[in-house]
Amino acid sequence: MIREDGEFKEFLEERPGFYGCDLDNTFLQTGLSYIIHVITPDGNEYESDFDKLRPVPVIDSIYYEVEKASYQTESDYTDGIRFFIDFTFNDEAFEYIRWNVTETYEFHNPDMEAFIWDVDFSYYMLPDTSNYRICYITNPLTEIHSMALGYLDFGIYIKKPFAFVPNIQQEQKLKHKYSVLIKQYSLGEEAFHYWNELKKTSQEQGFLFDRQPALLKSNIHNVNDEEETVLGFFSMAGIVERRAFAEKPEGIDLSLYEWYCFPVVKGPGGPVSREDLPKYYARAWRDGVSVRAEVNKHCVDCRAYKNSTHIIPDFW
Repeated sequence: MIREDGEFKEFLEERPGFYGCDLDNTFLQTGLSYIIHVITPDGNEYESDFDKLRPVPVIDSIYYEVEKASYQTESDYTDGIRFFIDFTFNDEAFEYIRWNVTETYEFHNPDMEAFIWDVDFSYYMLPDTSNYRICYITNPLTEIHSMALGYLDFGIYIKKPFAFVPNIQQEQKLKHKYSVLIKQYSLGEEAFHYWNELKKTSQEQGFLFDRQPALLKSNIHNVNDEEETVLGFFSMAGIVERRAFAEKPEGIDLSLYEWYCFPVVKGPGGPVSREDLPKYYARAWRDGVSVRAEVNKHCVDCRAYKNSTHIIPDFW
């Protein structure tokens, strides 16, 4: 990365295809412009346009409200919550803003005895150290949020809304504890338009003659071949972040889905080979009757869910 005054930082490969560098405050200075210069293993050189590092307003507050909204279809209304933020627009240098949102929530498996039919054909009860019932699932929310500030009057901007979090009993997002981390970025005009176009091609309902993502204009070019099409966009951004939590929102039915992962006896199966193993089983009680049957792995080990861990996050 090269600064407008010629100072530069070299990014080193941390793992195949990923490069990183520590950029401290002596190098990153608000008001200065930067470019990225890349030399590929085959000798091609790519360079971006200059982009200025702009200041970013602070997030004054984050809060949520309970509401009913459509989830999968316009007629499918569900209770849930929606987060909002307030921020103060008091500097003309705050031109455009983009937000990135990441969710984390606590997930509980049923309290059932768990068993494994292992690859050596042995069958035994899973020890507590392998029967993980409580996990923490973290997912980036892909909806793109951006805003031009030029039309605003100076003062506090109130209630910028974010994605609706539906109360789906099987997901348990709101059952125990839910958190969002909101990152607020400053943008220049070109980066703002790039993200707006990306939003149109990725989030709005598409039709046959809609514009395609390939039409997005990059500000990165091949130094020796201006005709080459380059994907992606380089921009500098100031950033602030803030986290908020929701615990047992009032007015929402937070009961668990009764049949989640409950073992259901199935008909006889065919021969089992080593490739079919391991298989997982659970035993639960219903109406005084013990039921034991095969279940999915995530029913006895919640770490099997995507982006899930049994380790409690530091911020929890």
